[in-house]
Amino acid sequence: MLCACDAPPRAEKLAPPVVKANAPAPVLSKPAPGVLNPSEQCAKASRAIFQRDWKDGTASSADGPMKADYRHHYHAARSTCFYLLTLASTSTLRKMLFDVDGGELYGEFHGPAIVESPVLSKPKNCRVESLYCASGGEWEVLVRAYMED
Repeated sequence: MLCACDAPPRAEKLAPPVVKANAPAPVLSKPAPGVLNPSEQCAKASRAIFQRDWKDGTASSADGPMKADYRHHYHAARSTCFYLLTLASTSTLRKMLFDVDGGELYGEFHGPAIVESPVLSKPKNCRVESLYCASGGEWEVLVRAYMED
């Protein structure tokens, strides 16, 4: 048996498409003076929160003097400014991850300041959103998703 189809006869070779030169991208205007980009706004808001709550970064606690420090990061994919507060005394270490705009606590670590043995030095509290962690190292891995792009 022989099959045939009603395909049209092949034309001569087609000429390659003509490539037009791309026009240069339009020049974006510069932001108006005094207008900050989201990363700069995040830095400014985080600094204001830290100075309001911790002034010079020290406070007294039951464990003795406490040092406070912070980091901020504008996560472009989430369109969110994150603020990581670290509080350290002679015996304990606390870290808290906040959404600056919403004030929501995303995660918290509360454990010993000095880790002598990873097996014996379990944190009292270690979570980021709905995920729980068993060490400072696990905390850092979980927080990295918020503090880096």
